[in-house]
Amino acid sequence: MFIDEKGIEVPVVDLDMLAGEHKSPNYLKKNPLGQVPALELDDGTTISESLVICRYLDEAYGEPFLFGNSEKERGVIALWERRAELGLFIPSIEYGHHTLPQMSEYFDQFPDWAESLLSGIETSLARVNERFSQNKFLAGNSFSIADITGFLGVQYAEMIVGLKLPAASPGAEWVDRVFRRKGARSFHTAKVLTEDFLDDGRQTESND
Repeated sequence: MFIDEKGIEVPVVDLDMLAGEHKSPNYLKKNPLGQVPALELDDGTTISESLVICRYLDEAYGEPFLFGNSEKERGVIALWERRAELGLFIPSIEYGHHTLPQMSEYFDQFPDWAESLLSGIETSLARVNERFSQNKFLAGNSFSIADITGFLGVQYAEMIVGLKLPAASPGAEWVDRVFRRKGARSFHTAKVLTEDFLDDGRQTESND
């Protein structure tokens, strides 16, 4: 989403994580942690961590600046990006890690702990929804990295956890606006793949 919003082209090499390609010796030379994504620069330097990669690209390619144009903008955007990450994105992903049957071979699962995340996700959804009663976008009146993290967090909360923003609410209207942006094009494919993956897990659980 970030690359599409910036309007830049970055060569992409897809790795099959289920096949363990991110743990291959060749990839571990680039990123010893074996995590994706990773950005390899022309001089061989490798930058990992999604948000760090986005920040690098934002500064390297210039406008539109999705991390903000001023100290105040950067501060407000960072605030709401962090709230979206900690309140929606990460807990929704972790809920899936600890409750989806197909993830049991990759994680020691603690479903009771996952259930304890639900109230926090609900609170964060309500906070986001309230935010849009005053602002067009999460950090103000301009689209930013906070909206990308928030949008993904809201989507994963719905797809993985089963919690969503109220219909016809300010937050739901914001989701519709983001879906119409060019940056959402890549998410449409990711959403289909995620839903297929979740459906496979639900089918496995019902067969058991």
